[in-house]
Amino acid sequence: MVEEQLVVGDVQGCHEELVELLAVAKFDPARQRLAFVGDLINRGPDSRAVLELARRYDARVVVGNHEDALLSGLDGDTINRVRAQLGGELASWIEWIRTWPTFQRLDDGAAGVILVHAGIAPGKRPEECTRAELTRIRAVDGKPWFESWRGPETVIYGHWAKMGKVDRPLVKGLDTGCVYGGRLSAIHWPRGEWVSVPAKKMWFDPISHEMRW
Repeated sequence: MVEEQLVVGDVQGCHEELVELLAVAKFDPARQRLAFVGDLINRGPDSRAVLELARRYDARVVVGNHEDALLSGLDGDTINRVRAQLGGELASWIEWIRTWPTFQRLDDGAAGVILVHAGIAPGKRPEECTRAELTRIRAVDGKPWFESWRGPETVIYGHWAKMGKVDRPLVKGLDTGCVYGGRLSAIHWPRGEWVSVPAKKMWFDPISHEMRW
């Protein structure tokens, strides 16, 4: 029997919106598996609570560029706030995040689905991509990476808030810019039913790169 997934886009510390999204989606852990396409943390107000929720539900997760920033020791105002929120347990949280894969393949009873944070480089399979490609790719030669994707699997990804929702037969883009005052989106898979909730506010200004919390 195929396990139903609720796949959530880039949360980026927006815990209140995540809780609301799960309620609106009628998420039932007894019959569904929660999954995230990376960037659970950073820029939003409560990264720790998002990570705690993901771990509590034993969610499927793939690493995003913001988790990569934490793992690589990047210094900056927002990522340092994440470290402060994780506090004395920072090392154990990092140990867990290091176990997250760059992509996951799931059985959906059809051709399959690939969860990835950013995308898959043109002409490659996910196994052939670099970590940087899987966590950061957007446009290649001026075209969205997914213009070159021919399947057979459906790719569900995040990372591209400016592009917003993408709903193509073989590509589902979930980053609808919650942390920037947009929406937090998810998709029931393999049903293909979308659900989203509005951001409570603009938590991070994408122009000035200033936090609003």
